[in-house]
Amino acid sequence: MFNKKLLLAVSFSALVLSQPSNAVIGPIKITLNPTELSSNYFNDVDTYAPFSSEVYTQSDIKNSKATNIYDFLSQNTSLSLAPSSGNRFSKKISARGYGLTIGSHNLVVTLNGRRLNNIDTSGPAISEVNINDIERVEITKGSGSVIYGDSAMAGAVHLYTKENFETKISTTPGNYGLVQTSASVGINDEKINVNLSMESLKHGGYHVAGPDGNKDKGEQTKSSVGAAYTTDNGTVISLDISRDSSDTRYPSYLTDAQFDADPSQNGTGNNYTFREAESSTTNLKIKRKWGNNFEFTTNRSAIDRESQNTYWYSSGTVDKYKYDYNSNDYLLTYTNGNIKIDTGVNIFDGKRTVTSTTASSRNTTSKENLGIFSQLQYSRDNSVFIIGARNEKVDYEYNPESGSKLTGEYDLNAFEIGVNNSLSPNTSVFANYNHAFQAPLIDRFFISASWPATGQVFNGFVKPSKSKNINFGLNHLTNNSKTKLALYRSNVTDEMFLCKSNAASDCGQFGENLNLDKSHKQGLELQNKYVFSPKWSTDLNYAYTIAKIDSDDKGNGALNGKTNPMTSKHNISASVIYSLNDNANMMLTQKYRSKAFAEEDYANIFTKKQSEYNSTNFNFSYSPNEDLKFNFDIENLFKNSYGTRLRDDVIYPGNSTRNIKAGLTYKF
Repeated sequence: MFNKKLLLAVSFSALVLSQPSNAVIGPIKITLNPTELSSNYFNDVDTYAPFSSEVYTQSDIKNSKATNIYDFLSQNTSLSLAPSSGNRFSKKISARGYGLTIGSHNLVVTLNGRRLNNIDTSGPAISEVNINDIERVEITKGSGSVIYGDSAMAGAVHLYTKENFETKISTTPGNYGLVQTSASVGINDEKINVNLSMESLKHGGYHVAGPDGNKDKGEQTKSSVGAAYTTDNGTVISLDISRDSSDTRYPSYLTDAQFDADPSQNGTGNNYTFREAESSTTNLKIKRKWGNNFEFTTNRSAIDRESQNTYWYSSGTVDKYKYDYNSNDYLLTYTNGNIKIDTGVNIFDGKRTVTSTTASSRNTTSKENLGIFSQLQYSRDNSVFIIGARNEKVDYEYNPESGSKLTGEYDLNAFEIGVNNSLSPNTSVFANYNHAFQAPLIDRFFISASWPATGQVFNGFVKPSKSKNINFGLNHLTNNSKTKLALYRSNVTDEMFLCKSNAASDCGQFGENLNLDKSHKQGLELQNKYVFSPKWSTDLNYAYTIAKIDSDDKGNGALNGKTNPMTSKHNISASVIYSLNDNANMMLTQKYRSKAFAEEDYANIFTKKQSEYNSTNFNFSYSPNEDLKFNFDIENLFKNSYGTRLRDDVIYPGNSTRNIKAGLTYKF
């Protein structure tokens, strides 16, 4: 606790101290100046944006020493992340008060503009992204529904890849059988760019072995090749192909007594759930100029994913999932002086086929989205304005192996208006209003037939969720600091949730997917980077969140006034960076998330809460020259235990070990 208080005191002091300094700390560059923002097709510096944003450059990602995108988002941003039922290769993610229970459903994640969200509740496919390929991470909060449509209730996370101009290899061994290797090659010419990357990650498991002798071990491999060609008339044609495969075993739940005694034990005594998954993605993008004022972009992608789950609770039950996604995006951009208009069409066709040893689970369910939008951006003197609207139609089809085909459809709208006004060269303020929506994910139409799960029952169509978001913010720069402050309020109607008997007595043992009539989220978000001297700097990201259920008819108002589960009031990420010299640097990072109500505790009646998350990480890096780099990392320095609490006496273990690794990177 002492180390946490000391670190936070140092970080908060950055907000009140001010003296001239150079915005460079040894060889580490801190992003203090305005940074270009591409989200929402804004394409200007972030301090001029008429919406709330977090921007992390390639230098920020590199300096974080994160070895995967999950770790970077968890340790450095305002987002909350936790393993999904103990699976470290699939994490839940939350922003702006939606909580780790359903947060992933209310957040759009894109890679170079291509959505990574799934049509079911398995969450965005972030684990397929190689962090070594990422140039920039942008997080837009309470904004983006006009451009990205379905599910942009809390906002969006955007990942942008970089052009690789070098050949590089790296290897990182660690304890618990960790071995991570990567290689990348860049070939660049005047008109042709080719980038190749490969990554392999293995870990030997963090818990004791099951009856079959296997620990909760995992293995994942990623590979990608991208090529871009620029024609004589300036048309850019790019093709990207990526592959991802993983085999992982993850632990089952523990009781409170088991978790307190030893969070690494096998609580049920059964084999661990075994998941095998493969995916392939092909993306073709063409960008061409039409005269002096128009630019037309087409982006087409095809995604094939397959996974097979062998569950811990029923070794004879095997479910296979096959996903086929096809999307076509068309964008026409008109630019004339201080006016910019983006008009687009988004077409998505997603299908999931389930084959199972249980006949009642076999079905094909599809979700099709057709969105049309237009957004105007206008600049005048010291102000920037945006206004835009979107209409999206969503169609569903449920086709069981035995039974009747069922269909459903929704017609949804989004709207956004925002303004940013520069009060001085160093200070700007913004205001933003955003109307967003979320169409149901296909798992919302099913409930388990029994426990252990031996089949799925179609439960009918639920209502889509809608939100009205109001955002106010301030951006302030000095010679040695960069500060962003945002206040927000989001009023939500028909927020979707899985109601179980512990939330409302008539929801049934296995739950029923329902809608909360009215709920709201509100809070404060603060970011600050501060340079004390050429050797010392701090980085702080703090989010204060309140998430309440205002009214709900189910259970005769039993949920009225309750707090959304898995929503922490305080979320803090703070770092201190020290440069020993031009070649050696140290960084200490503290991530803290306060207690919350358990995942199923919508009624706020459980005996125990979700415990706080507290992790301290240390990194030392040394570069004797530009081609060679050495990293030494300690994750969870003080071995704090964390698990995701489902309900009383049911905890899915997360990280409870001190993880040590050393990495070596060489550029040819």
